[in-house]
Amino acid sequence: MYEQILAKRNKERIHSLQEVIQTKNTWFAQHIKLLTFTEVNLTALQKILYQIVRGLLKDQQQRHLQIVHSDQTQSVQDNVLTLLAEYDDVLRDAIPQPIYILIWQISSLERLTSRIEVVDDVLDVVEWYFCHRDNQVKVLDEEDLDHEVMIDLYKEAVEDQDTDAQYQLGEYYNAKEGNCFQPEKSLKWFELASAQGNADAQYVLGNFYFEGVGVEENYTQAFSLYEEAALQGHADAANNLADMYFNGEGVPQDFTLAKKWFDFAASKNVAEAMFTLGIMYEQGLGVKKDTNAAFNAYKKSAETGYVEAQYHLGGIYLEGRLDQAKDINRGLFWYERAAEQFHIDAFYDLGFIWSKGLTGIRNIEKGIHWFKQAALQGDADAKLQLGHIYNKGEGVARNLKEAIKWYGLAADAGIEEAAKLVEELKEL
Repeated sequence: MYEQILAKRNKERIHSLQEVIQTKNTWFAQHIKLLTFTEVNLTALQKILYQIVRGLLKDQQQRHLQIVHSDQTQSVQDNVLTLLAEYDDVLRDAIPQPIYILIWQISSLERLTSRIEVVDDVLDVVEWYFCHRDNQVKVLDEEDLDHEVMIDLYKEAVEDQDTDAQYQLGEYYNAKEGNCFQPEKSLKWFELASAQGNADAQYVLGNFYFEGVGVEENYTQAFSLYEEAALQGHADAANNLADMYFNGEGVPQDFTLAKKWFDFAASKNVAEAMFTLGIMYEQGLGVKKDTNAAFNAYKKSAETGYVEAQYHLGGIYLEGRLDQAKDINRGLFWYERAAEQFHIDAFYDLGFIWSKGLTGIRNIEKGIHWFKQAALQGDADAKLQLGHIYNKGEGVARNLKEAIKWYGLAADAGIEEAAKLVEELKEL
């Protein structure tokens, strides 16, 4: 299915390129047509890359004889690789990293199995050469270049149809912090790996379709991908599949099937699944209410590191719910664990607990600290509480300037009470 979409898109790209290239370079205008054929010879692709590399080197005034006249004793592939190796420093300064790596990858191929995917990559190179070459190029440091690893992955993905290599390429292009973040390319490789049964790729694609990342949001497609991966034992996919049954997203709500998959994911130490099982036992959703089972599920999830479970468990201890004895210290402990993971409600609650002395010891400085943490994350109520503290002088010297500042910020966040208090204080 995705290959058909990619093939259609490539035909449109080739047509657009022909219009651009026709007046600029007749050689390319003729040879670009080769990419529309059902079978594309690898040598034809490498000829295109060879002309691009030669053109780039001429632009950089590297007029070595080997560039002007190709070595007849070598294949086209060898000629490209020779130029890439010999003029590596020059080319790295002239070519963006993603394009540089693509040229190396395609030039290193020994056979062509996934024609459509490789043609798509060649088109990226040609489009850059004719349409985006004048854009400023970031100079690359040697340590930034992992093209040898990428060449090996690419060869395995294309020549051997290795699904692990295809998945790793998808991850490479999906890394937002990297220089080669390209969502469309990550989607391409994830799709290819998924179609061949790679559970990791199916899970990631499920997330793409569920969240509408790079594709139109499609719960039905997401559900199908999660199910395929879950049936292969993928724990996170099983959790997401269970979530869809639990919330009735893309399928009718079914707590029985939700519990089945949550149980499986929890057995594989997925903390979020443990937490949701706690909700099911606490509320009696698809199961008989069981406070002990609910508490144990929340506790295990919290101990595994799930921030929502840590916050929830803190509340259970502070309020003495689920047949647990009220325990302020344990409640604070879990709120603090959640706060370490930047849980905004935990920030606010810690501020409230310490500022009101709910532990039996009032510590206004700690209260201010935690309220400020919540306020900095955008919590309007925390801003209001800070305004109250400075306005009333609760445990600190009264400071109308600070009070007006925090009330003003709370008012900007939509709290009417704060807006009225600002006006009152300004009249003093």
